[in-house]
Amino acid sequence: MKKKFALLALLILVIAAACGGNGDAQAPATADTPTPDSPVTIRIGASPVPHTIILEYIADELAEQGVLLDIVEFADFVMVNPALHEGQIDANYFQHGPFLANWIADSGNELTIITDVHIEPMSIYSETLTDLSQVPEGGTVALPNDAVNGGRALAVLESSGLIGLTEGVGIRATVRDIIYNPLNLSFMELEAPIVPVALGDVDIAVINTNFALGVGLNPMRDALYMENPDSPFANILVTRPENADNEAIRILAATLTTERVREFILERFEGAVVPAF
Repeated sequence: MKKKFALLALLILVIAAACGGNGDAQAPATADTPTPDSPVTIRIGASPVPHTIILEYIADELAEQGVLLDIVEFADFVMVNPALHEGQIDANYFQHGPFLANWIADSGNELTIITDVHIEPMSIYSETLTDLSQVPEGGTVALPNDAVNGGRALAVLESSGLIGLTEGVGIRATVRDIIYNPLNLSFMELEAPIVPVALGDVDIAVINTNFALGVGLNPMRDALYMENPDSPFANILVTRPENADNEAIRILAATLTTERVREFILERFEGAVVPAF
């Protein structure tokens, strides 16, 4: 009998705790309702430049809204989407839309775009040349070897007039789609982060802006040719589908796309990174 009474008393206490004894008391904050007194941490994967720099800039403002950032830098960008899909991180900010679409098609997994943030125009650089007209007969070109960035680099080379591609191939272009190559250029395909390192070994290289900035190159100052900034390659904030309506993620997206951040991007990167909002 005493044991039954004790169990009944415990049950009453549990019910009372769940219902609350004070009708005016606020419900406790949850992972979906961050507050400064009960903050939520977002573990976000990012490239060092410019993504981490932008995230660090808004970290204090986010903390005031109850969202703490745990920024995980990835040197190997190929690993970032798998890390998000597998739950090692909560969001990522490192890639453009076509790269994500290609990853989804290849992996069969789903990730969700929350917002566009900025564009990094891809550009052509050289250590020895000062103008594209100086590219020599039989010159060597370094470019990324992944499907999307490689195709994008070839499109940049085409728009510069150095090559021509099969009509309609778009960002899926490979070197096999080159149908016009008047200088008989040869192509060195490398992992995107390695392309800037090879710049001294080739005549020209087509480099993503984030990797160019990482080695001290600014397309506004150093590029021989720069991709049109109205390209469709906006860098995006991404999460898993089940987190698309998470309040902390929504606060992060809203803070990334404020006028304050727009001004910071334009001033900090001197036009090499362009806001996409």
